[in-house]
Amino acid sequence: MRLLLTGAGGLVGRHVAMLAAADSDVELIATGRSRPPGLNAAVRFVAADLTDAEAAAAIVRSTQPTHIVHAAWETRQPTYWQDMANLDWIVSTTRISEAFAAIGGQRFVQLGSCAEYDWSHGQCIEDVTPSRPATRYGRAKLAAFAAIEAAALGRFEAVEGRIFMVFGPGEDPVRFIPAICRAHLAGAVPELGSGTQRRDLLYVKDVARALLALAKADGVTGVVNVGSGEPILLSEAAAILARVAGAQEIGLGRRPDRDGEPQLLVAAAERIRALGWKPLYELEEGLAETLAWWRSSANR
Repeated sequence: MRLLLTGAGGLVGRHVAMLAAADSDVELIATGRSRPPGLNAAVRFVAADLTDAEAAAAIVRSTQPTHIVHAAWETRQPTYWQDMANLDWIVSTTRISEAFAAIGGQRFVQLGSCAEYDWSHGQCIEDVTPSRPATRYGRAKLAAFAAIEAAALGRFEAVEGRIFMVFGPGEDPVRFIPAICRAHLAGAVPELGSGTQRRDLLYVKDVARALLALAKADGVTGVVNVGSGEPILLSEAAAILARVAGAQEIGLGRRPDRDGEPQLLVAAAERIRALGWKPLYELEEGLAETLAWWRSSANR
């Protein structure tokens, strides 16, 4: 497998890069705005702004991958949900998939999002729960995969791994888990809502393993959820972090919950588990590793 990984410097992409670089069956070519820290020096890296659609397509033509894992996207908090830059990614993804079809590529994996689903359903089941995104980000992801599938017809296999609530080292500092970690490490009490919502929390290293499994799963196409299938109370995650940090207060109830937040958002995980994948990290282990990462002075 000659694997082209886009977005190799992002939260998920950097962990896919580390995993693929250590896999003897994979020849990895990584691309993105910046080289992931710690990536094996022997791995070929192509620095590029992949919102430049023609430059992105040129990378596909020059590297001639057999497989693509497309993890690149706009994810700056809190603007990415409605950012018009999402439209640039639809165009770029379309050009990448066109180029991939032209060179005779075999398998294309897009990193999708639970934001493509109608969240009023709580549990999201592939091909059953409606794809009814409420944000520009979700709509753009959905449109990009439709373009990939159109390019794939009769040419290559296309699959989208719809990620649920990923967390881990390298996450945006304003998001739920990093904000709690940083508050405890600063000796402050996190400003949290009620924590009564249940979410499908999955450690980023397990997400990376799932995406690489999808890249290798010949014959599996369409949407596959990437989640544990197990809903976790956000209050439980907050309590674990407080305990691991040695903090006296959790911080629950110090601010109101955001309007419109669903009480339940969880993946149906039968499809991804049918590939032999399952999470290797317990929630507390992943949270402890994440807290340790934020504790290191270089990453605060």
